[in-house]
Amino acid sequence: MSASKMTSRERALAAYSFMPVDVPCFDLMEGAVWPELAADFDARYGLKGVDPIEAALGSDFKWAIFGSMDGAFPLSPGYERSGTFSDTVPRPLGGVKTPADVREMFRPDASRLSLPDFKSLREKYPDRALICCPGWMPVFSGICDDFGMEAAMVFLHEKPEIVREYVRIKGEHALAVIRRCIKEGAKDHCDFFWLGDDFAGEASLLVAPEMWREFFLEPLRLQVQEARDAGLFVMFHSCGDVAAVYEDFIRIGINSHCGVQTSCPDMSPERLAETIGGRLVIHGGVDAQDTLVAGDRDEVIFQTKRNIRAFNECGGYVVSNSHHGMADIGADKIVAMSEAAGRWRAGA
Repeated sequence: MSASKMTSRERALAAYSFMPVDVPCFDLMEGAVWPELAADFDARYGLKGVDPIEAALGSDFKWAIFGSMDGAFPLSPGYERSGTFSDTVPRPLGGVKTPADVREMFRPDASRLSLPDFKSLREKYPDRALICCPGWMPVFSGICDDFGMEAAMVFLHEKPEIVREYVRIKGEHALAVIRRCIKEGAKDHCDFFWLGDDFAGEASLLVAPEMWREFFLEPLRLQVQEARDAGLFVMFHSCGDVAAVYEDFIRIGINSHCGVQTSCPDMSPERLAETIGGRLVIHGGVDAQDTLVAGDRDEVIFQTKRNIRAFNECGGYVVSNSHHGMADIGADKIVAMSEAAGRWRAGA
């Protein structure tokens, strides 16, 4: 393979193997072009649609995303997910009192899901790294969403058997989704499998690391193993300061932390390169809360180049925004990130 003629797929696979790349690997996080961003790319650069935008940015990845819980979990009449973990709004499992209640009320069914046509996607994007992204099927943030966060925290301490039953069911559902994906083409046509859960705040985990390991590590390990056994790299998304469990990520076979808030304590790019460089890929790290919102073009370029420089020696870095969907992130900021990585191709 000539380092000067890498395809996007070759570049992404090399980055995830801590091998040299010809130019920095680049991704638009989760392939997300939200409406405000799409309109801004059209107005500023005349780019219409996801494919032209990704081509101009030099995105090395193509995301095959579907909703892993959509239609799989019959919700109570009138219930809508509220975007908050507050117990003051109706929760789908808000009335449970026993593990039997959880079994009765929570019956996700992986067979009801519609999967992407992985073969067609591979044929359409032969030179891009293809990611199987089965939506959002987290366990920790799942209990906060489905029970309400206050109830979930109480259950963890006072009625752990309720949490264990939820974790068992949710974990089995996730494994069933992964197995369906593998059987229906992800093994043959995809390169990566995305998983995710949110269990950290800006400065620490939301529960003690020991509690996270006791309740939530094993189902994640089984999911990772299933995907890795199929020959897929595993990307794991988790917002916030998760540095306390990075060694757990590595031990169970996670290949990358996807997202990565380098503004968190002990998660500067230099610190990450020092502690887990060469062992866990950092996929992201260009701050979507501050730099890409409030920073100017020079600040975006500075942070992007700082991240790249930090991982020069150990490899395993993918330039990307740390999160997506912020309506106030303009196209010019995303372009500055791409330019700093030497990837922007105006007129592509």
